[in-house]
Amino acid sequence: QLADHQRINHFRNHYELTRKDLMVKNLKRAKKGLEKDSRLVQAAQYDFFPQTFSLPSEYSMFVDEFKKAGGVWIMKPSGRAQGKGIFLVSKLSQMSEWKGASRAGGNVYAGQVENYVCQRYLDNPYLIGGKKFDLRLYCLVTSFSPLVVYLYRSGFCRFST
Repeated sequence: QLADHQRINHFRNHYELTRKDLMVKNLKRAKKGLEKDSRLVQAAQYDFFPQTFSLPSEYSMFVDEFKKAGGVWIMKPSGRAQGKGIFLVSKLSQMSEWKGASRAGGNVYAGQVENYVCQRYLDNPYLIGGKKFDLRLYCLVTSFSPLVVYLYRSGFCRFST
């Protein structure tokens, strides 16, 4: 038990929102819960991220969708950052190459592939001045129940070159 003056800098299970694969799982779960409760207007507001699959667990669903619609997909490793390990896929044969390369990458469990998030690539994203960007906003969460969040007003925007 923490005293009133003590603080911690991590919350239990924080990775549910900070890992790509787990964040997608939770977004899909929230949307499905709203749909189940017939709150379709609120569920429709979950259209802010592209069609996404967690691999390897949703690989067969991804293959079915790929065979139906094709297109370009972006592969992002679930547990990495700074753009490391990201690549584009436009043919299913490239997935076989990914699985082989991932196994050869030194995973602890033989035959296990690295977890990836596979998203439909947005070929016409929102741009600022013709450049892709991301926003860095910082907040302090002091409680989840009740939710108490302080937003730092001086975030910043990074632009691609």
